Amino acid sequence: MSYALEFSEAIFETLEELGHSDAKRLRQVFLKILSLRRSPRPPDSEQLAHFKYRGFTGFRITQGEYRIVYAIDEKAKIVKLARILHRDRDYRELDRI
Repeated sequence: MSYALEFSEAIFETLEELGHSDAKRLRQVFLKILSLRRSPRPPDSEQLAHFKYRGFTGFRITQGEYRIVYAIDEKAKIVKLARILHRDRDYRELDRI
């Protein structure tokens, strides 16, 4: 069964920035996000120990230099996308979501 994707405003902002600066990376990140529809827990995903997003346990996947942070609502079959972080950015930034 396919999951729906729910994008936060921060996701849209980052995708827009990538679109202006690096179309290849934008495509790679967006395809990785789309792959979560079929498999929200791919082999390269990691559960985040101290992060919850909208009441759900947080996960992250990697695409090149970027980390895609999200949560899964199993009952509603929705992947809730929280943030795209560059690998140099600190995960403490997630506390502000």
